[in-house]
Amino acid sequence: MPRDIAPLTNKLADATPGEQSDVYSLLAAWDQSIKTALDRGGGSRFQEVMRRYLEDIIDLVDAAATVDGIEWAFLEECVEAYPPGVGDHYCSSILANVVARCVIRTRVREGVEAIPTWTLDYLADVTMEEDGEWAWESAAAFGWGVGHPEVTVSDRTLDRANDGDTSWAMGVLEHLTFADPEAGVDLLDRLLQSSETVEDLLFVSRLEPVFEQDFPDFPQYWDPQQELDYRVVMSDEVHERLLAVVGESIHPERLRQFDDSYRFDLERAADEYAAETDT
Repeated sequence: MPRDIAPLTNKLADATPGEQSDVYSLLAAWDQSIKTALDRGGGSRFQEVMRRYLEDIIDLVDAAATVDGIEWAFLEECVEAYPPGVGDHYCSSILANVVARCVIRTRVREGVEAIPTWTLDYLADVTMEEDGEWAWESAAAFGWGVGHPEVTVSDRTLDRANDGDTSWAMGVLEHLTFADPEAGVDLLDRLLQSSETVEDLLFVSRLEPVFEQDFPDFPQYWDPQQELDYRVVMSDEVHERLLAVVGESIHPERLRQFDDSYRFDLERAADEYAAETDT
């Protein structure tokens, strides 16, 4: 057994699925082992440990958080112990994944009003720089909070994009559109009108998966269709609205140039909705 991760492998061997008390010591062991692996083996060792053990740890935390419905108080305790955006621990990759799953579950089963406000604030505070790529990708599930009575998800996403964090906004846009396609098209419209938006077609591409699947690909290591009864529906009316937004916001020659690269009929968007700019 490699000595750098001995605390982690020992706790894994002793952990019982669904036992919350085991998770506290497991998270501490994960954090300690990752720090030691980085000190002794650098980035390559870090990646190796993440690939080998991250899914197992996430599964155990998720099982403890859902042993009897969603145990929000337990999850909040974990998040308070390992908060986002501080850069002094390595537990965000685990906790952001589980919080994201629970936000999506709650949206589908109970409605957006049932999502605790703190979970959306938590996801919005996760950063690539301090929490890592795995956590950052999961945190885009912030978009499933669209329509929340206390959190203005679309406004906060637009603000982040205007501040230069367009990659985060793209991820949120995709999740938000899975949760509410009409709201997704509205947010896309606002993002395309922003003076900070340069890669306009990249924003458009984030709506393509909604036409092909019912859930986004993140959070990782989770197949939501195995437990959630949900089907995203992009109605003809919303689809037409999407083409109008694209046609009115992006130069028609640019749309025609990239028409073959997108699922959407960009050429029709240019022909039908950008006639005035095409003259």
